[in-house]
Amino acid sequence: MSSVKGREVRLSVRPTGRPTAANFEVVAVETPAPAAGQVLLKNLWVSVDPMIRILIDARPLGGTAPPLPIGTVIPGAAVAEVVASEHPELKAGDIVEGRIGWREYAISDGANLRRVDPQDGPISQALGALGLPGFSAYVGLKINGEVKPGQTVLVSGAAGAVGSVAGPLIKLAGGTAVGIAAGEERCRALTETLGYDRAVDRLAPDFEARLAEALPSGAELYFDNVGGPLFIRVLQHLNRGARVTICGLMAQYVDGGEHPGPDRLPDVLQAIMGRGLTIKAFSNQEHLDMRAPFLREVGALVREGRVKVPEHVSEGIENIPVAFSRLFTDAVVGKSVVRL
Repeated sequence: MSSVKGREVRLSVRPTGRPTAANFEVVAVETPAPAAGQVLLKNLWVSVDPMIRILIDARPLGGTAPPLPIGTVIPGAAVAEVVASEHPELKAGDIVEGRIGWREYAISDGANLRRVDPQDGPISQALGALGLPGFSAYVGLKINGEVKPGQTVLVSGAAGAVGSVAGPLIKLAGGTAVGIAAGEERCRALTETLGYDRAVDRLAPDFEARLAEALPSGAELYFDNVGGPLFIRVLQHLNRGARVTICGLMAQYVDGGEHPGPDRLPDVLQAIMGRGLTIKAFSNQEHLDMRAPFLREVGALVREGRVKVPEHVSEGIENIPVAFSRLFTDAVVGKSVVRL
């Protein structure tokens, strides 16, 4: 087999503030035929996720992680078809998911790829409810004490890819799901589409009053996808002994976590001490032992239609940068994917 021509998306300029399509370039490349032990993959669906903003920052998370070098292909998740194989366990026609990158074709040795069964539903779900977002929701709701019947769980960024799965899982565990989202459109989607009991618009001028109304008895768990100034405002509405699970820091991705203004750390510490809060952050990579039960349990829920995550679909590799930048500006609900 000869090489194939395709395109890939590379980082060209580091963003300052919100990312734009101008931070990336689409480059034509040739992908070689697979060698022994390798497969040639053709991407079918590519995921655009807010956490990519961390990787392309000049000082990711305040310098605690190395930045992605300029000129590097963006290492996003994708669902691909094996089009040629020299691998003993993968054959042409297999559908797989992994960190294949924002590209049309790729060579892989099969490591860190997992098979996707089309019988489980649309294969794009492997990037949403059955992918990293769904796994994040599943892990985050378990590692800090599982949701018990009758408990109230507050979720920020609730209309995003992770929050879209967290809400249904909270309800299925017998809890009350209260979501925070930006704008009336997203808030309507929380209660009308995603199964949340109540929704609070964080952009509303009377946000504090609305949050108090939505939490008449407080909350036992706060599942945080946002961070930033919202964090301290929410802590005041948690019950004594409540748990806080930090899954993401969407509000801090665009500037490396640096926020000018007054120091609110004393307020945060006072709330933690005064309410006896337990705060836990996590990385999916530390909980890969939960991957199999996640796929088994949530996979069944997806097949039964009890977990449904709306998809925001863009078309073509050239539109990946635009789709990514929209995560930070538009009222996207659910999982953003690009069909190649």
